[in-house]
Amino acid sequence: MDIRTASRVAGAVSLIVGSLALAIPIEITDDDAPIAAQLQDYANHSALAMLSNIVLLPVILMVPAVIYAARLARRGAPSLAFVGGGLSALGWLAGFMSIGTGQIALYQGSKLADQAGAAALIDKMNGDPVYGTLVGIFVFGHAIGLIVLGIGLWRSRAVAPWVAALFIAYPVGHLVGHAISPVVDAISSVLLLVSAVAVAAKILRIPNKQWDLPAGKGVAAAEPVAGVAA
Repeated sequence: MDIRTASRVAGAVSLIVGSLALAIPIEITDDDAPIAAQLQDYANHSALAMLSNIVLLPVILMVPAVIYAARLARRGAPSLAFVGGGLSALGWLAGFMSIGTGQIALYQGSKLADQAGAAALIDKMNGDPVYGTLVGIFVFGHAIGLIVLGIGLWRSRAVAPWVAALFIAYPVGHLVGHAISPVVDAISSVLLLVSAVAVAAKILRIPNKQWDLPAGKGVAAAEPVAGVAA
């Protein structure tokens, strides 16, 4: 198999599987609740908590997913693709190091007999400046990065405008959802999944020779809705 074909398939799989895992609606606790209450919620929903931890594994594919989306956008919007893809990838990496670790800590802490000690340790971890920096990089990187990357997809005309719009809608809905309702957050994840599938389909249809073109070369016109859906 031509390595370029394998690369495009890997990108499409990353986009679909990563966004699909992200869209799975798993809610165990209120992130704003005291740690002791979160530990109790994890203890009461141990099986669901374990599933949530397992889902972290395919969500890792969001890192290569945004890189491949940037690779698609760079053909017509190289600067936006570079900034958006770089920030997005950095943000997701920081998120797995911080949010993912915190989630596992809550699960394991809920299994301990000394709940007060577990809560104190997790509180200390949450107050650690390195941990806080990682969380900040995640919030800024994946939110601003995905917006810039979505604009890059639109400006490059690599995909239909509605695909880029849905890509941008995810970080906006994600932030708004955390502020007002988890339902909004869940809907935004579904919008990202739809957009990611469309981006993946576009990547799969690009000929290998065109996939290898330098930035700014061979930019295709935006596809109509029917073309992407097909």
